[in-house]
Amino acid sequence: MNYTIDRAKVEDAKDLIEYLKIITGESNNLTITPKQVKELNVKDEGLIIDSYNHSPTSIMLVAKLNKEIIGMGSLKGYNIDSIIGHRVSLGVSVKKDYWNKGIGREIIDALLSYAANNEYIEIVELEVKSDNYAAISLYERFGFEEIGFFENYFKYEDGYGDAILMTLQF
Repeated sequence: MNYTIDRAKVEDAKDLIEYLKIITGESNNLTITPKQVKELNVKDEGLIIDSYNHSPTSIMLVAKLNKEIIGMGSLKGYNIDSIIGHRVSLGVSVKKDYWNKGIGREIIDALLSYAANNEYIEIVELEVKSDNYAAISLYERFGFEEIGFFENYFKYEDGYGDAILMTLQF
């Protein structure tokens, strides 16, 4: 499979919204919901992408196969002058048709390479559903360690889900 992983561009906004519509229907392991995606518009999504591209600690990547977005990942940083400016939050997703093909691993690898070479980033953090064993295993292979357990972290229409908090320190 010949796909590319590059920084998201403002021109990707429309395709990124379409991607989010698909993945929110495929998995409940995400922090964004179908209802939130319906509220997105191309202009605002473009502004979000632009903000990532102009941040000293944030990056948004998209994996594309024949111009179709099949995966995405991001590091979202904080204001570097704040007391939490040394931390970034990691998120990654892949379309279900492309699960278990190494795409998520490659996206995470690219994000962590960015973090390792960024003078401001010292800690990468994430939250993962406690029953998402495949994701937990993947994060552990990258060196992430569990630092906490958050009961009822996720709220669904039919109940709650717990989260494992993980970090990787540079």
